[in-house]
Amino acid sequence: MRVIREFDPWKSPLCTCPKKYSFNPYTGCAHGCLYCYATYIPSFFKLREKRNLFRNLERDLQELPANALISMSNSSDPYPPVEKAREITRKCLEIMKDYDVRVMVVTKSDIVVRDLRLLSEMRSAVSITITGLDEFEPNAPPTEKRIEALKAVKDAGIPAVLRLDPVIPGVN
Repeated sequence: MRVIREFDPWKSPLCTCPKKYSFNPYTGCAHGCLYCYATYIPSFFKLREKRNLFRNLERDLQELPANALISMSNSSDPYPPVEKAREITRKCLEIMKDYDVRVMVVTKSDIVVRDLRLLSEMRSAVSITITGLDEFEPNAPPTEKRIEALKAVKDAGIPAVLRLDPVIPGVN
């Protein structure tokens, strides 16, 4: 089973984005955001671990072209609360480091701070989503913790991206 897939949701010849790949260490998402596009999927908010993840990740990495860019994660946060104990994302990053791929971590979690030393040794960037709608994101870390995490990423010398979305007119 493939765990790294080409990521081109628009499939438009007008897209000027460089080719990139998508990787999700977990299936589903634990944040339970009320505005999530995936709320129509009944089991989406039930977080699941992937069987044979590390073996499948290694196999997929061997097949990627040189200088591949992996976006982690496009549909489920790589740092759900269970990551503190399970360290699945951390192990995946360690494997990716061995393959010298470029990684863009996309998260709403301050747990990413735990892995800053590892990320600083990789060709990586970290994007942290902030909406200011804590009540709309019941299981995600509060906005203040995400702002602190974004600062820590920047202070570690890792390219930091603020992803300010969704913007809901009249709400945030």
